[in-house]
Amino acid sequence: MTTEVKKKKFIKEGTFGIYTGFFMLGSLIVAGLIIPRVSKYKPNDLASMPLAPPSRANWFGTDVLGRDVFVRVFDAVFIDLGTAIIGVSIPLVVGTVIGTLLGISQNKRVNSLVGSIIDGINAFPFLVFVIAMIAFIGPGVGSIVLAISLVNWARYARIARTRAVVVNQQGYVEAARTLGFSKKRILFKHIIPNVSSETRAYALSDFIIVIIAVAALSFLGLGIKPPQAEWGGMIRDGKDLLTVGFWWPTVFPGIALCWAGIAVAFISEGLTRRMREVGTR
Repeated sequence: MTTEVKKKKFIKEGTFGIYTGFFMLGSLIVAGLIIPRVSKYKPNDLASMPLAPPSRANWFGTDVLGRDVFVRVFDAVFIDLGTAIIGVSIPLVVGTVIGTLLGISQNKRVNSLVGSIIDGINAFPFLVFVIAMIAFIGPGVGSIVLAISLVNWARYARIARTRAVVVNQQGYVEAARTLGFSKKRILFKHIIPNVSSETRAYALSDFIIVIIAVAALSFLGLGIKPPQAEWGGMIRDGKDLLTVGFWWPTVFPGIALCWAGIAVAFISEGLTRRMREVGTR
């Protein structure tokens, strides 16, 4: 197989992954928009007898309280995905800016101090640190976003700092300085866009970790407060029923969680393949 054929195959596989991922994620979002609004049951309505198996009336069966699992699974889409998106976006922006400023800074004292904070935060396992913070400040959507943001920005800052050191030494940045461009223009027009390409790429893979973390926190009772439907909370409520044959309250939200994770994984892998190919040209 020639190099050119390999490149075309690489690009084709990357494009397929991107389209597949967006289709999977888009279908989940569309279902989350439509199903809770057109269903005859509301997420917290008692739709039938408790633990009724999947049927025409209740496609995913009912939970231990008699609520329709089908509606609740798709009502949870925007809680889980929305919380994860915010939980990635804030650290992405904050970490990219702080890391970039550190990478181009000549102040050794500030570099050493903030660098020590970044290294100290990154030394702890992500989920353990987040659980400890939420246990202290209390459960809820706001607490999850705050805890994840306070912990996760350091990972983006580390990536941005390393990249900023390299970008700051590139010829086009030196040329901009020679032409007399302002520091602000150089920072926002030349350095941050090139640094953020690295942190954005990391954000896609990080999104998978964060969405699982959101579900895990609710599974542990530290996340979204009931009766709001949420995948991790639904899995927790049904886990003890698996051993007695009532599988549907746990399996269907688990499938939705896996579906979201796989969709983002396809997008991340596809974009990574495309960026590698662009980088080799």
